[in-house]
Amino acid sequence: MAERTIAKLKKYMNLGTLIFLIIVLYLSVCIFRYLGKEKLAVYEVSSSDITESISGTGIILRKELLCKTEQGGYVNYYLKDGSHVKKGGTVYIIDPSGKLQSGLSKLIKEKENVSSEEKSQIIEDLKALGDSFSDDSFSVIYEAKNNISRDLMSYSDTLIADHKQELKEKYGENCYIEVAAGAPGMVSFSSDGLETLKMAEINESLFDERPKMNNLRSSEKSKAGTSVYRLVTSQEWKLVLPVNKDNYNRMKDLEEKDITNVQVTFRKDNFSVKAPYQCKKKKDGYYVVLTFDNYVQRYLDQRYLSVELLLSETEGLKIPASSLTNKKVFKIPSRLLEKGSDSDKNHQVNLMTVNKKGEKVLHQKTVKVYNTVGDMVYISASGLEKGDIIADVTKKDRYELPETTGLPGVYVVNRGYAVFEPVEISERNEDYCIIDVNENSIELYDRVILNSDTIKENQVIY
Repeated sequence: MAERTIAKLKKYMNLGTLIFLIIVLYLSVCIFRYLGKEKLAVYEVSSSDITESISGTGIILRKELLCKTEQGGYVNYYLKDGSHVKKGGTVYIIDPSGKLQSGLSKLIKEKENVSSEEKSQIIEDLKALGDSFSDDSFSVIYEAKNNISRDLMSYSDTLIADHKQELKEKYGENCYIEVAAGAPGMVSFSSDGLETLKMAEINESLFDERPKMNNLRSSEKSKAGTSVYRLVTSQEWKLVLPVNKDNYNRMKDLEEKDITNVQVTFRKDNFSVKAPYQCKKKKDGYYVVLTFDNYVQRYLDQRYLSVELLLSETEGLKIPASSLTNKKVFKIPSRLLEKGSDSDKNHQVNLMTVNKKGEKVLHQKTVKVYNTVGDMVYISASGLEKGDIIADVTKKDRYELPETTGLPGVYVVNRGYAVFEPVEISERNEDYCIIDVNENSIELYDRVILNSDTIKENQVIY
């Protein structure tokens, strides 16, 4: 009796162990299949834009003169750097003997306080530094330092104008010589020697060497013929930007489309403005010439400017490029679509076949209509083949199905399973596409499969 009971227990234990092992094996297989299967990722459609632009550093061409003193002596400026001067207006004075310098030094020492105007200008310089500073443009600190130094020197120069009569009374009527501007314009006290540069002289070496602006001010006695100031005589100026062949062709495409202006953003101060342009091809390379009729004072002491040209900006709904798939569809005349017996929608076609008696008969087949372009529609290819004949009910209007074509679209999974929706792409780059919200059935916040090759149409995802 005991032996029979032990045998029964062994039998039940062996059966339980077997069932347990089967369950463990099944779970292991499911886990390995899950781990080895590419995971579905879902992206929520958002609104965004794609911009197409060209960046680079250009060289400025201006109408400017480098003015030299005709007589030796100590140069003291009558105007602030960047001031406008009329023709015949005093720009600087020459102190041939040096007697005037001691009087100016005394005036500077007596000037103990900084005026509110001086403070405001220095604050503006510091504010401009804060707006334009970044980790990769540390040089703007040195520019700000030079600007502040130039402003302080400019205010010292105005002491001459403020104490003109006092200086004459103390040192005599002929203690200095006033020098007037030969033409109206803007005065700058810096130069890089490129004032006479012309378009024909521009070459690659100018962008490699990049001569710097040097301060023309000096506390030393100047010789006759010394450059003392630069005079910019026109508001019109050009920026010549070197580009590669591809970007040159992109700009030429804009020209051919009669797009005459392009938006220019100056990286120095993030200032943007639209400007006309020309494409120039030279022996040494390709150039885009931008023309401006204002803002010359903004970059008066700059020769090279980094800019970004905005060629296009497309706004709409953003979807990842990896979401795109191509569905095989047939393109047929819309007139051959028929209403079904239980529907008021045109979503059926009459497929013409030959029966055993050799008679041509029609069979209604339900299709999905994806898109309409003019008098043609894109329909699903499922159950249809190239060479099939579809016709109207009279069998006279017939159409032979051609090769299938690829219709771009995405899989939308708002309802828990994949639904193919066609899309018309307005713009794209390597990572994303922009589609027009008014031309597509895709809507903001729709959920689409991120990697289209990981799913099939109508597949349930949850």
